[in-house]
Amino acid sequence: MSGLRVVYIHGIHSHPAEAAYRAEWDAALRRLAYVPEIETKMVYWADIRSGVTAAMVREAKARAKARGALHRRLPPKSNTPLGYAISFVLHAIDPVIRRVTKGLLTDVYLYFYGRTGAKDIRDVILDRMDAVMRDFRPDIVIAHSWGSVIVYDYLMNRSYGGEIEALITAGSPLGQEYVQTHVGGHAYPDGVRRWLNIFDAMDPAAWPDRRLANDFAGPRGERLIRDIEVPSLHDEDGHRDAHSWYGYLMTEPLQNEIFRIAASRNLWPPTQLPATASDLGRVG
Repeated sequence: MSGLRVVYIHGIHSHPAEAAYRAEWDAALRRLAYVPEIETKMVYWADIRSGVTAAMVREAKARAKARGALHRRLPPKSNTPLGYAISFVLHAIDPVIRRVTKGLLTDVYLYFYGRTGAKDIRDVILDRMDAVMRDFRPDIVIAHSWGSVIVYDYLMNRSYGGEIEALITAGSPLGQEYVQTHVGGHAYPDGVRRWLNIFDAMDPAAWPDRRLANDFAGPRGERLIRDIEVPSLHDEDGHRDAHSWYGYLMTEPLQNEIFRIAASRNLWPPTQLPATASDLGRVG
């Protein structure tokens, strides 16, 4: 009986060292979705981002401008006077929204137009992902924030060729037309058996289009992605944070997806199998 192999792809901002950060994700995932013999790896790129200088950001924006590809601040959820008014107020009063918006815009430029040494940052990150995916062959990929852009870019533009039982995206900016254009369109990626997209309604990284099913259709136009709104995310310290990776990992839809795959593989002995997905926290 083999266990589950899970790959994490983190999002924007600086983070702890790779081993410590992956341990934090492991602890959060196992807290409610205990699965025996779970094995994890992380596509870690925070070190690349932490090495970015102001000059590199300016250069990336200049390259984008030269190609006519400047991206303005994230638009509101509704392109109406009321929508813009709400967006303005939220950015004015909510420091988390301001932080996420600023960080995401920086990553847009760095990922698509930034360079580190002689290589594009995008290629460096995708090379790392390719090494992890080919070596580990995960059953599940969990991608937070800009990590969802990285995994979609990889699946569409690198020749992986393997199957993923479940792709889980959380707080994803993939609904933005600008991002879709730069990663190669609107197709559902080959080899992904199920795609779950979860979002907090107040997560600015997912504005203006939080739902992805209508953007990434199957070969016959099928809506294959399950979009699920999750309420009121909080970080590991209990503070309201609509973009928290921890909050997303602790949500019931994500936990249920882990449970579904584990149950389909009989990873619990019959005497330990939860009666329902809601009982996950009481397993073990």
